[in-house]
Amino acid sequence: MKILGKGIIGLGCIAIGLLAYKYNPFQKEVIDLKKFNDYYVSDSVSKEESEVENGGLEVLTSNFYVISKDYGTELKESKEEQGEEDKKEEKIEIPQKEVYIVKSGDTLYDIAKLYNMDLDILKVNNPGIKSNIQVGDKINIVTGNGIFYKVKKGDSLYKIASKYRIDIDDLKKYNEEYINNLQPGQELFIKNPSLNVVNRIVKQSGGSSNGKNTSSKTVGRMFAMPVKWAGVSSPFGNRFHPVLKRYILHTGVDLRAKYVPLHAAKDGRVTYTGYMSGYGKIIIIDHGNGYQTRSAHLNNIYVKQGAYVKAGQVIGKTGMTGRVTGPHLHFEIRKNNRPYDPMKYLRR
Repeated sequence: MKILGKGIIGLGCIAIGLLAYKYNPFQKEVIDLKKFNDYYVSDSVSKEESEVENGGLEVLTSNFYVISKDYGTELKESKEEQGEEDKKEEKIEIPQKEVYIVKSGDTLYDIAKLYNMDLDILKVNNPGIKSNIQVGDKINIVTGNGIFYKVKKGDSLYKIASKYRIDIDDLKKYNEEYINNLQPGQELFIKNPSLNVVNRIVKQSGGSSNGKNTSSKTVGRMFAMPVKWAGVSSPFGNRFHPVLKRYILHTGVDLRAKYVPLHAAKDGRVTYTGYMSGYGKIIIIDHGNGYQTRSAHLNNIYVKQGAYVKAGQVIGKTGMTGRVTGPHLHFEIRKNNRPYDPMKYLRR
C-alpha cells in the first residue's frame, strides 16, 4: 500500500508539472532586448533615438496597454498628475464692485463680516465714510477682501506689490490683462493688502483707495485710550512679575486707573465677558481685521457678550480682580491672537 501511495503521489506531481508548463503565464516573458524595448520606446522618436535618450526605459501611456494586457494592470494617473490637472482647471474669479443699501440695524462691522471683508478695507473702499451710517445709505462693496487700485504714472507691478506687501504672482493672477501693458488709469485688484498700509490710507476726515492723501493726519494710532490718561505702571514686554516672582512676558500694558470708567478703544463686537484665570473680570472685543482688545482686572462689566460697541462707549469700570497687587487696567491689543505693544497703537 505504501508503494502504491507513493506512485499515485508521483503521478500527481508529474501532472501538475505538465499543466504548469502548458499554462505558465511567464513562458512568453520578453527575453530578447529588442523585444523588451518595444514596450518602452517613445512614439515620437525612433527606437534607436529613444534608446540613446533614455535607455528605452520611458513608460508611455500610448503603449502601456501592452503591459496591461499581459499582466492585468490598470493605467492610473498619479496623484501629482491629477493635482496638476486640477490646477490647470482652477479658474480665478475676479471680484466685482457692488452697492449695498444700508438696512435697519446695520453697522459697518456687520456689513464687513457679511462679505468676509476686513473693516478697514470696507472703509478704504468708501472714502470719508463715518461709523454712524443711516438706513438707505449706499456702501461700495468689493466681492473679495481687497481694493481696486488706480495705476499712476511711474507705477510697475513690482512697485504696487511692494507697496501693499503682497506677492507679485497674486497681483498678476488677478490682473492678467494688464501684465504686459500697464498704463496709468487702469484699475488693478489687490487681494488681501497689508492692513498697516490700508490703515495709513483710511483717514480720520476722509480717505481715498488709490493711496492719494488729502490730509496729513491719518489713522496711524487707530485705538483710543480706554481710560483717562494717568500714566503707565507697567509696560509691555518681559518683566519680573510682582505676584509670581519670576520673569514672564507681559502681554499688555498696565495703565494707572483706580476704579474709573472704561471706554471701548474702537468700534467692535464683544466676544467675551466674564472671569478668566489671572485676568479677573475681563472684556474681549473683536474689532475686525484680526484685531482684538482685552481689558482686565475690572470691577464692573456693563456690556454683554455679542453686543456691538462704539469707540468711546463706557463698557465697564476698572478695579483689581484677578492676579494683581492693586487697582489698575491691564490692556492688550492682539492681531491674529498675537500680542503687540498697545502704546504703539493708542492715541491720547
